Amino acid sequence: MAQDVVRYGLISTAQIGLNAHLRASRESKNSEIVSISSRGTAKAQAAAKEHGIERWYGSYEEQLADPEIDAVINSLPNSMHCEWTIKAAEAGKHILCEKPLAVSAEECQRMIDAVNANNVVLVEAFTHRWNPQMIKARQLVADGAIGKVQTIDAALCFNVAKPEGNVRFSQSLAGGSMWDAGCYTVYATRFVMSAEPVRVLGASHDSGNWGVDTTFSGILEFGNGAIGHVTSNMQQPFRCTISIDGSEGRIEVPQMFEEGAPVVVKKGNGRDGREPEVITTPAPNRFTVQLDEFSECVLTGKKPEYPAEDGLRNTAVVEALYKSAAAGQAIALNL
Repeated sequence: MAQDVVRYGLISTAQIGLNAHLRASRESKNSEIVSISSRGTAKAQAAAKEHGIERWYGSYEEQLADPEIDAVINSLPNSMHCEWTIKAAEAGKHILCEKPLAVSAEECQRMIDAVNANNVVLVEAFTHRWNPQMIKARQLVADGAIGKVQTIDAALCFNVAKPEGNVRFSQSLAGGSMWDAGCYTVYATRFVMSAEPVRVLGASHDSGNWGVDTTFSGILEFGNGAIGHVTSNMQQPFRCTISIDGSEGRIEVPQMFEEGAPVVVKKGNGRDGREPEVITTPAPNRFTVQLDEFSECVLTGKKPEYPAEDGLRNTAVVEALYKSAAAGQAIALNL
């Protein structure tokens, strides 16, 4: 590609696109959001005018047909990721797809096959992996800073004030706390361990006959003996944390999403009076870092640091957790 800026279209008027990706594009060195689409012209036009986007479309198909758009950001509901990612690939567009990549490993593979067949780039939009505190925690684990890792605890919980009409509470759109929030905790656990779980066990609860899980708790067993515990909930005060405990200490990331949040390292047995080490980190906009890297891959042919196959593996873990919760038994994995 001879140009030096990738021109993006937002598929849907979802708030993550307008509030996060759009701001990131305006900070990016090589990315520009030039269009937005919706299922109707009025909604797309209103969003475009409010946010200063130069063009809008009353259908996703019309946007994909525009030859002046190089890539799309797919922030449709979870159940629609596969269909519209494949259609975008077939239209020759690169795709930055919101998490989860899809709602089954089989869907992910179909998406990967489509982008390979059409020579376009596909990446799952997990921005917390670009945060320096998460990268630092991963490095500390790899360096053996806390000895042999034995347990990991990760949680993402928040309170949806008005569940009615919210896509997170929609069974048909593949809502649910694990698909929406728990996928972050699964990713964070895999990320800091630099490894894949070999067995999972899940339990879920639906608080109001929504047809989706409002609470999910899962166990991830790793081949080296480490055990991860992941929690997601849509009706609790906000928390977004991960802690890693080893034979010689503990690593805490008190806020996985917040740019510039610290990493806290506690050494010893916890009762010897040693002060924890608080490691401060830079605070880049994680959405901008992600967009810069994705656009570089589009422009130069560089391979993504986190390719779509990584998204397939994360989806496979989440899918197995759901199967485990439904069956009431552990599920083995071979990733």
